[in-house]
Amino acid sequence: MSQLDNPSQWTTGADAPTSKQKAFISTLASSKNASVDPDSLNKSEASAKINELKNAPTQNADATAGQPIQDPDTWSTGDDKATGKQMGYVAVMAKKAGEDVPKEMGKTEASKKIEELKEKTGM
Repeated sequence: MSQLDNPSQWTTGADAPTSKQKAFISTLASSKNASVDPDSLNKSEASAKINELKNAPTQNADATAGQPIQDPDTWSTGDDKATGKQMGYVAVMAKKAGEDVPKEMGKTEASKKIEELKEKTGM
């Protein structure tokens, strides 16, 4: 087992969680109907909580997508094909907004479309 597999042994494990960890925990907790205060965790605990939430069954299928963690225009993988989760959000919200569902999008384009559709649909 490598050190990466054991967050409690990380040199920075006792530090405050990163903003990305906190945002991801909040999004996961919402979809799992879990109450988690990311600010009460350290990096190591946040990593463990993320793994726990990722493996928990989804309780709230209607959870809204959170804000992008970074500006999508700065993503190094922004031109890559959108993830299945992104395309799922776009499909659900596009249908609700009465728009055609795009067949393919890049990650950056999908993120921007999600934000646009969230405004239109209130999701």
